[in-house]
Amino acid sequence: MYCLSPTSLNLYLNCPRCFWLAIVKNVKRPSSPMSSIPIKMDSIIKNYFDRYRAVGELPPILRGQVTGRLTQGMPTTLRHEEENGILLWGRPDDYFEFEDGATVPFDHKTRSGPPGDIHPAYKLQMSVYSYLLRLNGYKTADNALFGFYFPDESDLHIGMRIRCMVVKVATDPDGVKNLVTRACDVLHGSMPEAAENCRYCSWNEEIQKLLPPTSPLIKETEG
Repeated sequence: MYCLSPTSLNLYLNCPRCFWLAIVKNVKRPSSPMSSIPIKMDSIIKNYFDRYRAVGELPPILRGQVTGRLTQGMPTTLRHEEENGILLWGRPDDYFEFEDGATVPFDHKTRSGPPGDIHPAYKLQMSVYSYLLRLNGYKTADNALFGFYFPDESDLHIGMRIRCMVVKVATDPDGVKNLVTRACDVLHGSMPEAAENCRYCSWNEEIQKLLPPTSPLIKETEG
């Protein structure tokens, strides 16, 4: 059984070859060190939300931007096994429930400033969450919420002021099923061609050109 997530599906869209290598052969793209600031920020934000969830209140940083309420007792991880054997999973940061009973995913994103266009990878991420909510029996809607957190001008000796902007995005749960089917076909085939704009595959091809040709392991003997 192959396990796929929003991250691996985005990799498939980015480059089928890198996707196949990562999932089938466990050969992953090189990674660089990650800043610890976003990790700490994520922890602070989630603890902040949990404090207000416990008393049934909307966090003040969101007031006036969203009308729903934080959910109680939702699963940390959503999972569903597709008919083709793929196990699809996702882990939303949080959920909001609205008056009509619909539950939608809510995700925290830290940035240096106010958000502009929403990155396609973020939209795919939320579409997967909407799809999984539906398949796990929750009433949901074809939309999701982002909370974008960014620093504002402030006197640092007093503390850094953080602003939050809530953005609603449309999701495409039906498109997720089609995407998972296409990704599954790639996984069960031979190594696919690289994407034309894949920097990783291009780098590897350039390296291969610099390497000396390999000698045959077995040479024919005379006579």
